[in-house]
Amino acid sequence: MKKLILLFSIVCLSTIVWAQSNISNTVTVQYKKNEGISNVLHVNLKTGATLAKSNSTNVNNESRTIVKQETSSEESNRVNKEIGSSSFPKYYALIIGVSEYQFSNQNLVDLDKPVKDAEALMKTLRNYHFEPERTTFLRNPTRGDIIETLEVLSGKIKETDNLLIFYAGHGFWDEKLLVGYWLPSDAKFDKKSTWLSNSNLKDYIAGIKSKHTLLITDACFGGSIFKSREVAGLSDYGVAKIYRLSSRKAMTSGNLKTVPDQSKFFEYLNKRLIDNDTKYLSSRELFNSLYNAVINNTNTVPQYGVIQDTGDEGGDFIFIRKD
Repeated sequence: MKKLILLFSIVCLSTIVWAQSNISNTVTVQYKKNEGISNVLHVNLKTGATLAKSNSTNVNNESRTIVKQETSSEESNRVNKEIGSSSFPKYYALIIGVSEYQFSNQNLVDLDKPVKDAEALMKTLRNYHFEPERTTFLRNPTRGDIIETLEVLSGKIKETDNLLIFYAGHGFWDEKLLVGYWLPSDAKFDKKSTWLSNSNLKDYIAGIKSKHTLLITDACFGGSIFKSREVAGLSDYGVAKIYRLSSRKAMTSGNLKTVPDQSKFFEYLNKRLIDNDTKYLSSRELFNSLYNAVINNTNTVPQYGVIQDTGDEGGDFIFIRKD
């Protein structure tokens, strides 16, 4: 990436105000002369670009301001330093796919896609910093398998680590109790004690002391896991700033009835991760990139937000693509 350098001279420069907006991709440089004449310069930048500014005064007492766009390597170095280049964060993944049910019947049929989708996502995550030794794949797990794995992760993951949890399979939304459930492979349709509720899941997520946790659920699950379904303002901050604050976020397919065996939500989720060519991708940016595609091609509305009562501080999960 070439450097963008803006150079201008102003006599007796007294005020400079400048800011970057990732929403409009515009940097505003405002300067004011002593006689009160104010000028504003707008600079359009590619999303994610950052600026470096320096001031100097020449022999004629003219002030000069140089604003330059950092190169991609400079940006990477700066963000890596903020995240912790000396101790790069560990990314853990728990990938769950349930296609076969031990007590399958007309109410709880076997599915073809969840395990295949889980395997596909695991492959895609290799393009990011999810190493095989920190990736756990549960194929058709029981309720006990899921809980045991969450307990192991709780004892292993440190405060500087990040965790992605993905589930594909049957789910159930209880409209009366306003509770969502995952249905593991040993679930009995008429026995909720064999299911995993979102309240149970929240307790485990709260107990895992990661820096960032992102939950992605492609199942009928409902929205009671969310504190809110909108997260405002994250796009106004750079990658380093939103990484600095801890987060507990979730995105769901939005299905409130039987999960379709071929999920458009997963199709676009996986495609966006594959097609992404930026080094840093926040979970909100990922969600925004697939939202319209899903609602335009299905009867469901995906959801995204903070997982309530789990320790979210306003940050976001960042996918870091390998070079």
